[in-house]
Amino acid sequence: MKSLDEISQGGCLAPAVLQQIEEKILSNGNFTPERVRYELEWFCRELHLNRYYFTTTPPDLIAKHIESLRAAEIIAENSGETPDLQLASEQPNQAIYLVAAVADAIDEVERRIELKYPFCRLQSYRTRGKANETPFRLYFVSRPQFASLAAGENLNFEKAGDEQFIKLSPESTLHRYRQAWEAVRSKEAPYIDISDAEDETRIMVALKQDASKRFLYDFSHVLDTYDLHTTRKYVEPFADGKIAFSFYLDQITDQEMLHSLKRDLGAVVIMPSSKLSSLFLQRFFSAQEALYAIAVSHFANQFLTSDSEEFQSISRALEGKPEMKGLLGKLKTKLVKDTYTDSRITQTILKFPDIARLAFQQFRIWFSPESTNGNPDEIGRKITEQITKGISWEVERRIMDSFLKFNKVVLKTNFFKSDKACLAFRLDASLLDPIDYPERPFGIFYLIGKEFRGFHVRFKDVARGGVRLVRSRTEEIYDINSDFIFDENYNLASTQQLKNKDIPEGGSKGTILLHLDSQDKAESAFTNYIDGLLDLLMVPSPEIVDLSGKEEILFLGPDEGTAELMNWACLWAKERGFAYWKPFTTGKSPSLGGVPHDKYGMTTQGINEYVAGVLSELGLKEEEVTKVQTGGPDGDLGSNEIKITKDRTIAVVDGSGVVYDPHALDRKELLRLADARQMIRHFDRSYLSPTGFLVLVEDRDVVLPDGIRVPNGEEFRNRFHLLPFVKADLFVPCGGRPRSINIGNWDQMLDDRGKPRFKAIVEGANLFITQDARLRLEEAGVLLIKDASANKGGVTSSSLEVLASLALTDDQYRSLMMLQDGVVGDFRREYVNQIIRKIRSNARLEFLALMAERKRSKIPCSVLSDQLSHKINTLADAILKSDLSSDKKLVRAVVADYCPDILVTTVGIDAILKRVPAIYIAAILAKHLASTYVYVKGFHAGEIDFMKFVQEVKNGELKAEVAGCLTS
Repeated sequence: MKSLDEISQGGCLAPAVLQQIEEKILSNGNFTPERVRYELEWFCRELHLNRYYFTTTPPDLIAKHIESLRAAEIIAENSGETPDLQLASEQPNQAIYLVAAVADAIDEVERRIELKYPFCRLQSYRTRGKANETPFRLYFVSRPQFASLAAGENLNFEKAGDEQFIKLSPESTLHRYRQAWEAVRSKEAPYIDISDAEDETRIMVALKQDASKRFLYDFSHVLDTYDLHTTRKYVEPFADGKIAFSFYLDQITDQEMLHSLKRDLGAVVIMPSSKLSSLFLQRFFSAQEALYAIAVSHFANQFLTSDSEEFQSISRALEGKPEMKGLLGKLKTKLVKDTYTDSRITQTILKFPDIARLAFQQFRIWFSPESTNGNPDEIGRKITEQITKGISWEVERRIMDSFLKFNKVVLKTNFFKSDKACLAFRLDASLLDPIDYPERPFGIFYLIGKEFRGFHVRFKDVARGGVRLVRSRTEEIYDINSDFIFDENYNLASTQQLKNKDIPEGGSKGTILLHLDSQDKAESAFTNYIDGLLDLLMVPSPEIVDLSGKEEILFLGPDEGTAELMNWACLWAKERGFAYWKPFTTGKSPSLGGVPHDKYGMTTQGINEYVAGVLSELGLKEEEVTKVQTGGPDGDLGSNEIKITKDRTIAVVDGSGVVYDPHALDRKELLRLADARQMIRHFDRSYLSPTGFLVLVEDRDVVLPDGIRVPNGEEFRNRFHLLPFVKADLFVPCGGRPRSINIGNWDQMLDDRGKPRFKAIVEGANLFITQDARLRLEEAGVLLIKDASANKGGVTSSSLEVLASLALTDDQYRSLMMLQDGVVGDFRREYVNQIIRKIRSNARLEFLALMAERKRSKIPCSVLSDQLSHKINTLADAILKSDLSSDKKLVRAVVADYCPDILVTTVGIDAILKRVPAIYIAAILAKHLASTYVYVKGFHAGEIDFMKFVQEVKNGELKAEVAGCLTS
């Protein structure tokens, strides 16, 4: 038996420390002195553990590690297992593993660690086995112990880290981890750093816990694909949810490989779950190639279509038969989606991975900022040849051809940016089939991350619109949402383009579809989506190849699921140095100068003005009108619809269920819910009459007061507006899924005599009714105001919020628009009031124009609304192309009339014209001149009338013209 002095000479510990460890093990009485000395020699000398372990691990803990390993070895021997394969000692708060240093064993144990000990500290060392022949990997796992914070104390690095780690680590180590921790706190993308230590290459990856489910395994696998073996690796979690991974390898001098390695590590951070990742796990694809293939597979799922001559011929034959054309469209869509399913696309790529790898080579040549060998055109020809000769089935051919199509329509991407939170691609809108998408957008952004995939579509260079979060409660709903996420985005943006007729910005919309396994990751998905967009907006960048060569500005707003995140997006754009951070998002909190739609009921102000017009047209008094409303008191439109109206609401439908009372719901109870922004599940049933009811989505086999049985509460909620007993003067959809009323079910809005169950519908929710269904309802006698007209108030508010941020200096914006100590200043109060007046004025002007033309031409309002928007937008485009913008007197007059008076008097027209970007001023001129002209002069005013109108505007007569129209 060797002495402690002899053991010390070949190891890292002094004899006194070895004696302390030995005495600790002996005191437990589990092993003989000879066995303890043998294990001490093996562990502290023969195993050749890295010195860092001994300098950062207390003697008592080393003793525990030695004892645990010996205990695990005894268990393995008694069970007949080979000890060299795996030793494991698992306790609630710590674990030790010793496994053979081979890929399969490492994969298995690291998967196990991340499953059983998530967010734990880890030290792992590559060392020798007992026979000193086979390399082994030793893992020490422990739950972190964080210091407690005093009340009001801010979390700093020293308090965020594990107490043992902070106490025992060298200052140089703490400096590196502090740098990583601070970097992750100030960015959405992961922090990846590669540096040299003594004869070693050191890799550190730090990220937020939200996204760190199994990254130890993934990172190890990336290194394995490069045939790199770590000598040691560490995982350090922090109290605020950040986590850092460190890997040490023998020194690497190949800088090109290190650069590629860094990108692959970043790729696995943002890689969504997909069967295509198996190509990475099988080492056929690199992480970047797998991520690229996943991105193209989702692209193919959205944009592959089938538009044969037969379909077009049938479509032409069905002109004038909207129900049949609607069925044909549904049939075509079903055939396409059933043909090009996610599953089939994935299986096809797995079948022909070589083509995908070739396509990635072409993609890399075009978009990698570094010089890359290869001829992209030659690669394209090779891919085409392989598809033609090697794939016989047309469906599979088209799927693999999507790789070539994708590469050709990408204009810029952050794919090769070293630190990115998600993938972002700017696509050429020419990729869209003009038959499926008759109006070509100006631009399309496609984004995909670990938690989501999404789009941003805009119809003009200067455009604004909300960003919508799409959740899926079931796998079936997810499959539907997944198939149609781009179509939904396109239709929402198209509707936005129609409703933005009064403002300088064109229409846009963003959508974020949460992956099925990430329904609880909404905030993370949104922040990554925004960060990806900013990557492509903040060009030129040395890491991004931009084939478009144009600066782009997006103005984003709140929509379903994102209203609370507008502040963050604005401040994050500022943090990243985006020049247009102030107007980047609208609907911000007043503390940031925002004008939240829900607080002031901006969208509802416009809807209510249309309702007032409709009721006047029908000769009804609001206090006597019965109304059904979708969209509950927890939402923006739903709550403000309750607050701003005085009607007799008989039903409210929201995400939680349906509350109904034919004798009218108690107004005070509705107001209570609206003030508290609570769903109707909180409606006090004691306020219901004997014939009223409250049915929640989770209810099953409920019997209504009239004896009707409701088997499923959720299905009842979804179809409530179609049920025959639901009748009222007015139907105001303020929420609900698109296409809730369509050509296949519109007739269920009629009673058994074929008469409408609602006299009027004011469509507050976007796309609630399809256009063909609107036309049928109007033919049946419903007075219907479509979404693009009814709910444009919100976009007017947002546009004027943008204008204030552009026209005011930073100091002015801070003092005039931002709340000071919670106090609303005079400027802000009046600015908001003038926004509301403009919303109501624009709504009234459009309503009068629609009613006048409807009476004259007998054309349905749903058609007239589109015609009005197209007329205004077409005229605005013509103005933009003309030389009218060079007429300074005209520009001053139009801009002064468009801007709220308080802004003009405070800032001055000269300052506004100087500060606001010229492209935006030109858009104000075009849109305001065009919309006011059409509203005041009517649908059929011609070119001569327009030139006369321009002269009247220059003479300062515009306000009088509008006032005369409103009072006529």
